[in-house]
Amino acid sequence: MSLFEKFNDAIRKEQEEDIAQTNLYINAFSPKKLAQLGLALINLNLVNIRTGIGGKTILELQVDNAVSDGELSTSTMKTGDIVKISKMAKSQKKLKKGADKGKGKGKEKEKDTEEEDEFLEAVVAKVTNKVITVSVDESTSDDKILSYYNNTNDSARLWIVKLANSVTYKRMISTMNKVGELKESQKNEIHRILLGESKVNFFDNAQPINFFNQGLNDSQKRAIDFAINKSNISIIFGPPGTGKTMTLIELIQQLTEREEKVLVCGPSNISVDTILERLGDKYKPAELIRIGHPARLLPVNLQHSLEVLSKDYGRDVIKDLESDIQSVLSKIIKVKRYSERKALYMELKLLRKELKQRERKIVHDLLNGAKVILATLHGAGSHDIKKSGVLFDTIIIDEVSQSLEPQCWIPLLINDQFKRLVIAGDNMQLPPTVMSSNKTVTSLLETTLFDRLVKDLDGDRFKILLDVQYRMNDSIMKFPSMQLYQDKLKSADLVKDIALVDLPDVENNDTTLPQCIWYDTQGGDFPEQIMDSVKGDSKYNEMELSVVASHVSKLLQSGVKSKDIGVIAPYAAQVQFLKKKLGPDNLIEVSTVDGFQGREKEVIILTLVRSNDRRDVGFLSEERRLNVAITRPKRQLCVIGDLQLMCESGEKFLKEWSKYVEDGFEDGGSVKAYEIIYPNIAEYS
Repeated sequence: MSLFEKFNDAIRKEQEEDIAQTNLYINAFSPKKLAQLGLALINLNLVNIRTGIGGKTILELQVDNAVSDGELSTSTMKTGDIVKISKMAKSQKKLKKGADKGKGKGKEKEKDTEEEDEFLEAVVAKVTNKVITVSVDESTSDDKILSYYNNTNDSARLWIVKLANSVTYKRMISTMNKVGELKESQKNEIHRILLGESKVNFFDNAQPINFFNQGLNDSQKRAIDFAINKSNISIIFGPPGTGKTMTLIELIQQLTEREEKVLVCGPSNISVDTILERLGDKYKPAELIRIGHPARLLPVNLQHSLEVLSKDYGRDVIKDLESDIQSVLSKIIKVKRYSERKALYMELKLLRKELKQRERKIVHDLLNGAKVILATLHGAGSHDIKKSGVLFDTIIIDEVSQSLEPQCWIPLLINDQFKRLVIAGDNMQLPPTVMSSNKTVTSLLETTLFDRLVKDLDGDRFKILLDVQYRMNDSIMKFPSMQLYQDKLKSADLVKDIALVDLPDVENNDTTLPQCIWYDTQGGDFPEQIMDSVKGDSKYNEMELSVVASHVSKLLQSGVKSKDIGVIAPYAAQVQFLKKKLGPDNLIEVSTVDGFQGREKEVIILTLVRSNDRRDVGFLSEERRLNVAITRPKRQLCVIGDLQLMCESGEKFLKEWSKYVEDGFEDGGSVKAYEIIYPNIAEYS
């Protein structure tokens, strides 16, 4: 079986797991319970229907004022999610479920949805505190959509639940099939290198580079020069705080200065929009175009959205058609007779067809005239890019270490005309998220393009390390640099000695002076506990919660601002209890490791949770996860955990870390790298 056949098999299994988990929640709980879990929105009314770009129908829903103050409940729904819209029952019903465990009795579950298969599938376009906006595919019948408008068919309210996103899986499978079927004439040199059919050829163009940003360090300049002058494929290896994004911004400017057309991709909206935000003031709106829905863009970046630009540039061309479509929709809502509705539907269909043709011409002209196009990896496979026939000279993939390799091939198959590939990331930080419990699937999908290039294709020859970090002091940086980056990282002069006591109005005391602190909870007085949840068991440590709260209190009393404090836990249960423990001061950010990737705080408190006599460390065995956690702080890292468990766990990273905590010194001097504190349980009981 080829690598790409293995990828397809793994993607299908990952999709099955995703669907199974989604269906488990939907089938096991009522909409009310799903809403409490943040997986659904209930008691909604459809308040507006309009036509969006591409002829898609846009629906706006909000909470029925009769049951709420108009605020949407907290949910995990975000732009791009696939959702199902269904009608809620007028009255609650009882639904027989499977036999109760060991009792042979039927178990009843309250079900507050209609027992019918009728529903709308849509994509979330925008979520505010009062309105959720979704986009329905044009193939959905207008009659079906209108049956939900003001609930004209009955008085039922609506509810929305998130589904597994089959589109992303289908696109990856389709992409892998295309890779496997590539003919020799369809491959360019970069394709052949990635497929292991050719080796990287190095050259020396010696094109002089006049840098726009005069503040770049030598390693950043070296990475840019290598990508432009030395190789047609390069890896920019950017450890925490080393200015990877700044380097990419300069590279993009240098490429467009040479009249190259650049496609910039990343695995998530935030990864792409971070670059967009930094590029925004360097190009005219139509020179820098973002593919994808504009709902989540910052106001300053909206001018670069393809949808916004299409409407602005084609305002006179499409305004009359949009007005006609809206007029017909308004008539359809009011008309009751089928014959009249049918005629209006035919008129609507023709108007939408004409609108799509005009929009397609506008999009074609915009994309072919742009200097830089930005999209998520999946967005790079959009119809807009394919149908425009746009040709790129360079493709840049950022955060490649968080990207599944099948995703990375989507932009690489747009055409074979590109001549340069630059990937950027850090394979010592979090890998892409994989849901499957199958170890073979997880291992394959977590092996990124970055990993495979380095391991199998001699990627170290075209990998450039950014070696100066601008985030943390030397004490915090030293251990991750030694353990994961071959001790090659250096701290910039402006950060190497920074401490909390340097901040305005912060007192100099035993809490603020140390740069690294470890509260050692060994001895059995700080045991881990288990919390059952709908998503499975999760660990927490009640005594560690108290230590966190105590350290936070001391920091605040010493003048450290709450917005400068972050608390990280490897388990969702610990995060949940921490938020309750710390109270309503939401300026102290509390999250899992994943929530802090790419972020930084003046001080980070890391609660490790695990403490047992089984030497079981769970998530703590993932060194990349811990690396992210301990490289978020700038001035102080405070760790709360069982040092003895770390030392005896059998995990190399944890053993080395515990040894460094107990025996390490700053720069080989006499000052211990970590201050170890042994908390007195009596203070926290």
